[in-house]
Amino acid sequence: MSEEKLPVITFAEDVPQQDFRPIPWQIRVDGCESGMQCFYSAHWCYPRKEEPGKADAPKPSKVGHPPHLHKENEIMMLIGGDPDDPYDLGATVEFCIGKDMKKYTFTRSVTIMIPGGTPHGYYKIVDCRRPFMFVQIQEAPVRTEKFLWEYLTQEQIDSIEHKEHWQDTGFDD
Repeated sequence: MSEEKLPVITFAEDVPQQDFRPIPWQIRVDGCESGMQCFYSAHWCYPRKEEPGKADAPKPSKVGHPPHLHKENEIMMLIGGDPDDPYDLGATVEFCIGKDMKKYTFTRSVTIMIPGGTPHGYYKIVDCRRPFMFVQIQEAPVRTEKFLWEYLTQEQIDSIEHKEHWQDTGFDD
């Protein structure tokens, strides 16, 4: 008989802040740490609060999450946060998929299944009227990500906040 596997329980407040962005993770589980075969993450997306009197406030990026690909399949879910109308996302999200970077615009709750090796992104929240949940599942024990800067113009690259943090992960040079 095989050894019983115990559940991995992590409370949202114990998950560290995401990278450089002020996004509190609700879930972030690396498959290697959990003994599972997928990488999972989820967090709330919410309207940006304007700081009154701040003329030097950052301008919105023209790109959002830059174009990239993963070695494995990825599933992304954008889930509306209004219990009275869960199908309404409460936001407008632009998302590009494929070598031709076909742009999709989502205003409704949606699941996007992306085959491994498929270019996708940018992912950009154009408008957010109320919080919604972003869920990502990557069918690999650790997250892989290779950025495709060649899909962007120099103006788009220059508009990305904290560009130095968008680094390839899980790909050999």
